[in-house]
Amino acid sequence: MEGTNRDSDRTILRVLDPITATLAVGLTAYTVGYAILLLTGWPAAFDVVLDKPGWLSRTERYMIVFLGVGLALYYFDYARRQLGDERGGIGGLLAETSAEDEEADATSGTSSSASGADQAGALDRVRDAVDRVDPYVAVAFGIVALATMWYVYTNFGRLDSDSYLAGFETADHVVGALLIILAIDSTRRAFGTAISGVAVLAIAYTHESVAPLLGGILGHSGENWESIVEDGAIAISGVYDSTLMGIGSTWVAIFIMFAGLAKAFGLMDFVRTVGKELGSSLRTGVVQVAVISSMIMGSITGSAAANTATTGSFTIPMIKDQGVRDDVAGSIEAVASAGGQMLPPVMGVAAFLMADIIGVSYLEIVRAGVVPAALFYLSVCVAVHFTILKFGWTARELSPFSWNLLLGGVHFAIPMGVLLYTLIYKQYTPLTSGMYTIFTIVGVMFVRNALVDAFAADERVRATVERTQSSIEGQPTSTALLEVASLIPRSLAATGRNVARGALDGATVKRAAASTGRSVLGTARQTVDGFKQGGLEMAPLVGVLAAMGVIVKLLDTTGLPGRVATTIIGLGDVSLFGFGGGLFVVLFLAMIASILFGLGMPTPAAYVLVAALVTRPVTEMGVPDITTHMFVFYFAMLSAITPPVAISVAIGARLAGASFTKTAVQALKLGAPGFVIPYAFVANNSLISWSQETLVAFPVVLAGTVGLIVATVGFDGARDLSPAWRIGYVAVSLAAMFGSIGHVAIQVAAAAIIVAGLGYANVVVGYDADARRRAEPSASD
Repeated sequence: MEGTNRDSDRTILRVLDPITATLAVGLTAYTVGYAILLLTGWPAAFDVVLDKPGWLSRTERYMIVFLGVGLALYYFDYARRQLGDERGGIGGLLAETSAEDEEADATSGTSSSASGADQAGALDRVRDAVDRVDPYVAVAFGIVALATMWYVYTNFGRLDSDSYLAGFETADHVVGALLIILAIDSTRRAFGTAISGVAVLAIAYTHESVAPLLGGILGHSGENWESIVEDGAIAISGVYDSTLMGIGSTWVAIFIMFAGLAKAFGLMDFVRTVGKELGSSLRTGVVQVAVISSMIMGSITGSAAANTATTGSFTIPMIKDQGVRDDVAGSIEAVASAGGQMLPPVMGVAAFLMADIIGVSYLEIVRAGVVPAALFYLSVCVAVHFTILKFGWTARELSPFSWNLLLGGVHFAIPMGVLLYTLIYKQYTPLTSGMYTIFTIVGVMFVRNALVDAFAADERVRATVERTQSSIEGQPTSTALLEVASLIPRSLAATGRNVARGALDGATVKRAAASTGRSVLGTARQTVDGFKQGGLEMAPLVGVLAAMGVIVKLLDTTGLPGRVATTIIGLGDVSLFGFGGGLFVVLFLAMIASILFGLGMPTPAAYVLVAALVTRPVTEMGVPDITTHMFVFYFAMLSAITPPVAISVAIGARLAGASFTKTAVQALKLGAPGFVIPYAFVANNSLISWSQETLVAFPVVLAGTVGLIVATVGFDGARDLSPAWRIGYVAVSLAAMFGSIGHVAIQVAAAAIIVAGLGYANVVVGYDADARRRAEPSASD
């Protein structure tokens, strides 16, 4: 029987593999094609053989196809991974952690009764049976996703207009209910029970059987099941929300798919190689590599958990190899991964949603995010630096940085330059910028691979660099970079001359032609694989965007956001720390709500939920819209390292083999300034809306964040600090960050004290590496 089951699994896998690959490539091609046709219009020549597709005329039709294909892709890929025992990723890591916890519980309960053991055995058998059937259920749900897509697309005209007058049919309600179930179930499978649980609670809260039981702020009239299904899906709302699914299927999708292409073309491998080399040339070793690589990846993925799992799989082992304690290694990666979503120009998924919700250009969101991102990452870098120095985990042998390693990825600078040029200078939409960036990276890779495979351009450039290596070593970093950059065009020009001289040699031409042909085929396969990776990485987000659309639509229908806003404003009737009119209380409540809603949720989902519920009372207290949304976004981001859930910390601890509790404590120490910075940019609005005041506000607030790091780590670069010194640093740091409430001179003076104190410790006292290595860390560390 078991052999028959395995044969059946293999048969299903052989069918699912090509279907999944086709859907993944198709989803990426569909998104890129949509971007092209939006820009160029439907070619008149196509009208002879093909009518203009409906999904190009109406965004809603495009979203219908995107949602259906995305859900089907996710379910088929989920089934394929389950049958092939390739769970991996976030879900696999958390499942392993849960399994280990259960095993530990079972081990600790050796004195339990025989009946308890029988119950546990029964539960295991039920779990095994569910796991056995689960992949087939996923396949069935994938087919249902395609069927519901076909139904809604073909009946779009009636559902979008006539049904509001004539009423919806029974079949409409069935399809709508199926869409809501698919959105919630796919979210549960991909991201756990947090978001899916909120969606279920939102449905229950909206229903007329529950509403009369509630009172006060939660009270409302309620809706029947038919109305819930209509609002949640079939009336082309809810799962098809114009902001969540509209932005997710275009702006977000194009960048997720670009990330898939970049990975297929070797960008992450290049970052890892440079990171390892950089780690060998820094006193703090490879630990800063985790911060840098997580910044890059987190900006694109929009998920702290995915970022931790992706980059942590290679950075955490390297950090531990340097001698760093396992809980500290896990916390460094978790904190760095959580903050990546604040980093411009991409800023993860939430930034795209923020631009649409506020109604401003994406460039304004990017500009507003620059200083908060700089404050967070500079504080994290300083925290990591001081932590490594405090415990003596510094690299023992340093070597000069090998600049010729940069040649392996210099071609990636071209698409990144195109991204910055189109997104920031030309101010194209993210969809258009992403499209141009995808075209650029594909074109660059075809040219680069042809030059390398046919003419060994990389070897020629590397040989030229090695001949001038002696002139680069010992020079300042900027000079060395310019020197390496100037060598590249000279080497390529020499390659071109060699090709021209050999053009008359028939044998050379044939070899070059054959190598070029193989190179083109190889790059084409890489491109298809990149399209596949991009589609697969986007698929889990499709379900969560749909589920969030249901939540937001139903909550809006009940009127809860307005009542919450009114109540919060009513609570803010005190003045504290100079925030007049109860602003501090409102901000504090917004912070708590942001963190609570973010527990276990991806940052975009947490941000959307909080933006719907608590941004209004903050803006009504006089805080600008963009500052308010940055405030709640920042705390939604930090929920990934906030216990008791701390999803990023859980994954980091798992990868490091460390205690979750100890890792969470270390993560809070490293990320402590992050919980204060949002208040600082409310008190110093020039950090968000740039002006001449920014030139003063940024350095003094930065000094304050560094002071807080010194206090939380308990080390100033030379000495361990006593509790009195740490309290003093906290007081001066708060003055540097919030002194502008009184007068800017208070900020400047406090910042000067912090700089002077750290200058004295690091210049006059100095760091003794040998003494720090001999020192034993205390239990509290």
